[in-house]
Amino acid sequence: MICIECLGPVKSLYTVYSNKHIQLTDCPNCQNVVDKYVEIDNVILFIDLLLLKPGAYRHLVYNSLENTLSKYTERRSVEGSIANKARSLIFNLNSWRLRFDKLNRIWVLLIAFEVYLTWATEERKYSLYCERNGTNAGANTEDLIMAKLLSLNALQQYLYFAVYCIIDISLFHNITSYCIINWFHWGKNVKYAKDILSYAILLSYGAKIFPILMLIWPYDTVFSMNVIKWVANLYIIESLRIVTRLSYSSLLKLFLFVSVIRWTLVKPIMVLIIAKGDYHQIKAFCLSEFQLTLQKFMIKDNYFLL
Repeated sequence: MICIECLGPVKSLYTVYSNKHIQLTDCPNCQNVVDKYVEIDNVILFIDLLLLKPGAYRHLVYNSLENTLSKYTERRSVEGSIANKARSLIFNLNSWRLRFDKLNRIWVLLIAFEVYLTWATEERKYSLYCERNGTNAGANTEDLIMAKLLSLNALQQYLYFAVYCIIDISLFHNITSYCIINWFHWGKNVKYAKDILSYAILLSYGAKIFPILMLIWPYDTVFSMNVIKWVANLYIIESLRIVTRLSYSSLLKLFLFVSVIRWTLVKPIMVLIIAKGDYHQIKAFCLSEFQLTLQKFMIKDNYFLL
């Protein structure tokens, strides 16, 4: 448990008296209420999260998460005979499912939105590209990957973008957590440090689905959607700063590093999947993607902005 104002450790957030009256604890360091969000409605908490109020984030990722995780038994060590290892493994998996049930549900919801949003955006960009391809002499490279995708049925297209988003989000989540803990040495004295970071990334990643509103009320081309995506990226950086108190420069460098890793790994992996290991198709897809990347820097137009 921490004070959401000064991040100082505290023993409890409130005291419950015999008449069921609750008195919030005052922080011994800053003299403020340790966590005012204990008594605040969830709707107001959600609004404060959208407004990037530091107290709202710290309440959820520190105090609320620790209160939830402390109700469950810690994971068992997997050792001994094969039977004991199997029992311990089953126990740990079941314990993990119960401890992170709500978080996993939110992850599934976010991924579902991200899949739909990515699918719609890529189709829109490909449509605009094809329209300009006939009139712009400088844009004469075919997007072989999207052409191949659109030749598949709807289920296969959905599975492609689902795998794409899962790989992309997994890379972002795991690399970001690893770098913050091991490179910046954050969380040495923080209980549930990895879980806190995971929860913070989950909450901040919710901003990535804001562009879905533009599919309901479209008011511009892909350019506006890409602007909102970059605003969502800044939202993620600010959220991580609130939770970790790392400097903006450190988080910006980390974000750029993770973005480069994602850009260099995700598409090649998807090329391998969609080409089914065929060398000639892989070569053609990679060449097409490379030429399209060059055009994104050479041709200044809405649908090329990322």
